[in-house]
Amino acid sequence: MRCRVLTILLLVCLSSSAGAQDRTRSDHPGWVATPTATPTATPTATPTTTPTTTAAADSQPALTLADLEQIALRQNPTLAGATARMQVAQGRQVQAGLYPNPVIGYHATEVGNLGTAGQQGGFISQRFITAGKLQLDRQIAGKDIAEAHLRLHGQEQRVLSDVRVRFYDALAAQKRIELTRKLARIGDELVTATRTLLAGRLGTENDLLQAEIRADESRILFDNAGHQQLEAWRRLSAVIGIRHMPMAPLSGKLADGLPQLAWDTCLQNVLGGNPELSAAQTRLDRAALMILRAGKEPVPNVDLSVSVRRHTITDSDVANVQIGIPIPIFDRNQGNVRAAEAEWVAARKDIERIELDLQDRLAVSYQKYASARQQAERYGQRMLPRAGTSLTLVTEGYQKGQVKYLTLLTAQQTYVRVNLSYLDALLELRTSAAIIDRQLFTGSLANGR
Repeated sequence: MRCRVLTILLLVCLSSSAGAQDRTRSDHPGWVATPTATPTATPTATPTTTPTTTAAADSQPALTLADLEQIALRQNPTLAGATARMQVAQGRQVQAGLYPNPVIGYHATEVGNLGTAGQQGGFISQRFITAGKLQLDRQIAGKDIAEAHLRLHGQEQRVLSDVRVRFYDALAAQKRIELTRKLARIGDELVTATRTLLAGRLGTENDLLQAEIRADESRILFDNAGHQQLEAWRRLSAVIGIRHMPMAPLSGKLADGLPQLAWDTCLQNVLGGNPELSAAQTRLDRAALMILRAGKEPVPNVDLSVSVRRHTITDSDVANVQIGIPIPIFDRNQGNVRAAEAEWVAARKDIERIELDLQDRLAVSYQKYASARQQAERYGQRMLPRAGTSLTLVTEGYQKGQVKYLTLLTAQQTYVRVNLSYLDALLELRTSAAIIDRQLFTGSLANGR
């Protein structure tokens, strides 16, 4: 798979360097095998509003979901940004544990006394941090690292969730192109057949108008499918992290291995080990350390200074030692202690808020999944088989001369439209299930932090 992904990235780089624009396809692999008949009427030309097929696009390998996920983990800029922010936190932890630098300098007093140089010498001073403050600072910085790591993990979830959702969207658009092309062709054939009947005085002018309206509606669906495919591909390229990725065929089937989800299992999956929830718990732990740190701040640090001077008047060496500590009479850091305690309360309540928010968002996603699952099952188990059986019966009747050609075309249109509705239900099911599987993380480009 690694060689495959590298090959794809190389193709993208070569295309970008040559100023390649978005290319599209109109000959995607088939999704539904529809029963076919051999009509006597000559079909009109299929609309040409779909993206143009190119030899370069045909030569590109079909992309799987796993391929796109691997590319996104390498190319999506938000992951590199989240990694950099974790490194920022690591650097701050190093800084938090550093001891204060000693101060060294020159010292002169009584200069000019009796026409002499007075006392000349040097000094060195050092501040000693007490009460384990530096250790607490390092622990607090460690919590920042842990939170940044969790945010990175959450961003990975967002990216993979978005890739999966947009892969399914692009895959559905690829299938929709073929179905709407069939529908447009059937609509054109219906118009041709109706004109033939009208010329033979077997139809009415209203029949022709109705056929033309249905054909135009089919053309609109076909045109819209082309625009939707371009949008889906461009959005997929964006979340992968490649601006001008040439359109390539996608490998996968929306109807294979549909997930079976239960509410209790989904809720446990969303809450258990959720990076967003874990990051909130880390902030609560950090707030507890901040309370301890604020309580240690009134403990005085010790300033020690030692100087050695040469007394030129008496021609002797003089040493001086000075120790100083602040007396916490007025400032006992009481304001910061109160603020730290309030931050701990806010952090604890934020955990509860996130849990409720996750449950609220899960309820929406699960409702979409359950409704789509019900629709997909009904279409797949009942409506599609019935539409297929109906089309087979009508086709056989037409071949025996027992069914009119218009009835055959209507049955074909019904079959294709049922497939389109089935496709929409599958897309909604896959999208909602993917979001639930990734613990409701979405919007990677909007939530890069």
